Amino acid sequence: MGEKLQKVSSRGLWISTLAVLVLMSVQAWSGNWITFFLILPGGPSNLSDQFLLAMKDFATYHAILGFVIGFGSIIVLIFAFVHKSSIYVRIFAILGLIITASTAMGGILFQQSGFQDRWPLGQMADSFVGAYAAYFLQLFFMNRTPDFPWIKKMKQAS
Repeated sequence: MGEKLQKVSSRGLWISTLAVLVLMSVQAWSGNWITFFLILPGGPSNLSDQFLLAMKDFATYHAILGFVIGFGSIIVLIFAFVHKSSIYVRIFAILGLIITASTAMGGILFQQSGFQDRWPLGQMADSFVGAYAAYFLQLFFMNRTPDFPWIKKMKQAS
């Protein structure tokens, strides 16, 4: 039973981490479009009403995807602790969840300010980069024997 649980949790950890990274990529893309075309002052003024309505729908999609990523971050953390993964994987799973929560807090504060306060927008953007890095590094340490390129060269030289 224990070995089967480890196998399932290992697959779950890989799948959930990759899913969170993919969803975060889509989230960043949608957030950039919304910011550039809907929120920032001095944006293009010749946009059609149909395009602006699509951007508002995109904003709703962006918020829903944020909740999905938050849920996915919790799933990654659970799998990181159920699976007998290294301490680095667990640390980056914890950091990923904390920084994802910071991203969400920035989004909530930005929305509550009526899309006027730029500090929460920056918090949302910067925290996204941190969360993306945390999950990417977690993926690196999920390999059975993560090696840095310079360590391989040192082993070959000796």
